[in-house]
Amino acid sequence: MRQNKEQSLMTDMTVARSILDQLGGARFVAMTGARELVGSADSLTFKIGVNPKRVSQVRVTLTPADLYSVTFFRIGKAPQIESDVYCNMLEAVFSERTGLYTQLLQRAAS
Repeated sequence: MRQNKEQSLMTDMTVARSILDQLGGARFVAMTGARELVGSADSLTFKIGVNPKRVSQVRVTLTPADLYSVTFFRIGKAPQIESDVYCNMLEAVFSERTGLYTQLLQRAAS
């Protein structure tokens, strides 16, 4: 019985781990100051460091359409929701809504 419970917990974290990987993994955490990461069966929620848009927390949720819904929380303000986000758009949506970069910018080749 214990093994089934552990397997269930591991399965539940698969989506959260995938979301973090699609955001950039350890690089994303380092660049944004993400902390207190909490995963569920269909989402990843985390707090972020100081940013120009004053977003305090972000939740990325996998929808039944296999797209993402990203909710940006600000203290004292209504949450802002970005719906129907493809996995390759997650970093751009995050950067646009928080003002934080998720990777180092590369210089154009001469």
